[in-house]
Amino acid sequence: MQVTVAMTAPTPPLVLYAAAKPGRLVVDGPTVPAWVRQWCERSGRSVAARPVDAITTGCAAGDSVLVPRTAPPTGRPPRVVAALRSLPDDAVVLIEALDAARHLGGTLDVLHGVPVSFGERSVGRDEAVGRGRDLLERARGLLGDHGAEMPIEVALVRAWPHEIVGELLDADLLVLGGPRAGSEGRIGLVACSAVRHAPCALLLAPRPAFRLPSSGLVLTG
Repeated sequence: MQVTVAMTAPTPPLVLYAAAKPGRLVVDGPTVPAWVRQWCERSGRSVAARPVDAITTGCAAGDSVLVPRTAPPTGRPPRVVAALRSLPDDAVVLIEALDAARHLGGTLDVLHGVPVSFGERSVGRDEAVGRGRDLLERARGLLGDHGAEMPIEVALVRAWPHEIVGELLDADLLVLGGPRAGSEGRIGLVACSAVRHAPCALLLAPRPAFRLPSSGLVLTG
């Protein structure tokens, strides 16, 4: 079940990850697809193609990793979906998704998942729903402040996040947070599910090397 969030009055500006421009894009494969090359030329970012183990070492050097899988459709704007876990750590996900939607001529959806039940008593469920709605409200406000001109939808999806990025996903490009920059650890359960099961192209954006506080950095650029 999907619940569209009704947006209320804007909240104070959220302080975010300062790097507002996406860095190098690495395509997991032997060549850079034409649609990816065109996107990068329009946005002025560098791109390279090489085999990447997106589950264990992707984003380790601070690069964003694209698993191309499918090309965007023709005849309609591609649907770019950003799946958020938290802010400000996932600010880079918003930045990447906005860059993709802008230069691919697409729409942008921002999703956050909260399970229908947390167990027999579902302790903490209502609090998690409230936090999810607040997260989406902040994300939409930040995108608007950053000059997003394409249609934007935000939605709280009542399902486990790893389910959303797999069988339940309706997207042409999915953007998720990967491991922390400089980390050589495996990606999390949600990103791992997306690498294995997402039916569309997948972009993993490196999170900052250290967990960021909820305030103190601004989104610029």
